[in-house]
Amino acid sequence: MKKPLRLVLLVLLVGALAGVGYWYLGSRAASASVAADDTSLTQVVTVQRGSLNATLSVVGSLQAVHSADLAFTEMSGTAALLSLDVGAGQPVAAGEVLATIDAASYRQALDQAETDLKAAEEALADLTSPPAALEIAQVDVAVAAAQVDLQEAQASLDDLQNPDIADLEAAVTDARVALAQSRVDALALEQDTTADDEIDELRETDADAYAVYDDFAHKAHSETDRDYHVQLLLVYNQMMDAQDALVTAELEGRLSLLEAQIAVRNNEQVLAEAEEALAEARAGGDELDLAQAGLAVREAEVALEAAQEDRAELEEAADPTDVAAARAEVDARRLAVSDAEAVLAGTQLVAPFDGTVLEVYAAAGDPVDSSTSIVTVANLKSFEVVASVDETTIRQVSAGQEAAISFDAYPNEVFEGEVLSVPLQGTLQGDVTVYEVPLSLAGAEALNLLVGMTANVEIQVGQATDALLVPAMALQRANGGYEVLVPNTVDPAGEPETVPVQVGLSDGTYTQVVKGLNAGDQVIVKLESGADEAFGFEMMGGGPGGMMMGAPGGGNPPAMPGGGARP
Repeated sequence: MKKPLRLVLLVLLVGALAGVGYWYLGSRAASASVAADDTSLTQVVTVQRGSLNATLSVVGSLQAVHSADLAFTEMSGTAALLSLDVGAGQPVAAGEVLATIDAASYRQALDQAETDLKAAEEALADLTSPPAALEIAQVDVAVAAAQVDLQEAQASLDDLQNPDIADLEAAVTDARVALAQSRVDALALEQDTTADDEIDELRETDADAYAVYDDFAHKAHSETDRDYHVQLLLVYNQMMDAQDALVTAELEGRLSLLEAQIAVRNNEQVLAEAEEALAEARAGGDELDLAQAGLAVREAEVALEAAQEDRAELEEAADPTDVAAARAEVDARRLAVSDAEAVLAGTQLVAPFDGTVLEVYAAAGDPVDSSTSIVTVANLKSFEVVASVDETTIRQVSAGQEAAISFDAYPNEVFEGEVLSVPLQGTLQGDVTVYEVPLSLAGAEALNLLVGMTANVEIQVGQATDALLVPAMALQRANGGYEVLVPNTVDPAGEPETVPVQVGLSDGTYTQVVKGLNAGDQVIVKLESGADEAFGFEMMGGGPGGMMMGAPGGGNPPAMPGGGARP
């Protein structure tokens, strides 16, 4: 890769020297036909065809193809750096965690985002999923219950608005009869002597049983007389049975009388209510009762309407607008979850590729934010050269152009490269806008190259074959373009004539003429002592080590940084 490129450069240099020598000898041979004065030297040169290579010399620096300044770009606010586990010069693998910050608040934000997403998905499912059989049954039950409530409320209102006087009068009569009967029953119980006689008999039986027990209990006996104790237990049980029968009879009698008295009170209340209802019906009804009954009917109607609407909604398809809004909400919540996941993942600083840590800018415990650079990582196995080209020559550069690259650290080594792209925007450095042009680098894998090394770049910006070539010093500026002097065809001893020309590429020694001359034409090169402007060309900066000639008529400017021409 290196030797062929050296050989090409050597051939170009020899060709350039040969061309200059050929022009010089030819000029001397023809000088007798041109008049000379005291302040100038003129030579006549024949326009010939040849090849031309134009190069642009610029300076750049070596950069890693894959290089990144890493920071916690997803974080918000400021946080303390919890850990930093790498140092300068340390190799790292893709995906390796290099540093961390506290993730608690970001994890909580993710949990909330997931909860919101679940709620949005459930709302969308409610709109788009068909109702279940159980849900339909529940709504139908609610409708039926609301209908029953309305019927009952309406019946109550109807009873108040249209009372049945005959029924109310019959109810009063029945209540009076029932009351009279209950009073008779109560009075009969109060005056019933049969019950008293039975109780008197039970009292006598109880007294007799107690006397038998008392006598037997005081009867002389021995402690070992088993028959005595058995008889005593029997007598005792007889006494208790008699006592229970007496108490039960007394309680039953009182209970019967109490129940009869309660029946009287209840019948009195029923009669009072029946008489009041009859009186209200005859008077047209109570206004408060009517208002309350009407309100109950209205409430029942509202409840039935709501139940019926719920049932209708189950049968109807969801509103497309509501569905679209629900879907949009789900999409927004999913995006929020993705963002929260990215922010949470961003609490760990991860190596994006296999490489080496070039520099560390922080330490554990330091406050950092999203703009704080933590480390720089680069892949030192793949390099490129970034050349600085100023605004006066950047238009000569295009992607794909070949280049020769050397380094100050390895002055005897020349490598091949190629322009990868041309940036659309430059940066202002001093008073000049400079564009950073990336170039590939081949053949330097065995060298111990380091990021930032100075690179000298020769970009081949143009080639012309079978081109009309004239010495660059034969060109003169005129009327915003270029012209050349040619011998006077009418009077060889007369003043030279001017011919406007359009130029193309230039290597600084020769310039391509694309219009105005033909092969075999002769041009005059006039050298005036002490005045570069008389030579007809203008030297301008073309980047570090480069020169450019301005082009007339909108043509491409010929670069003159060196190179070779073969006339």
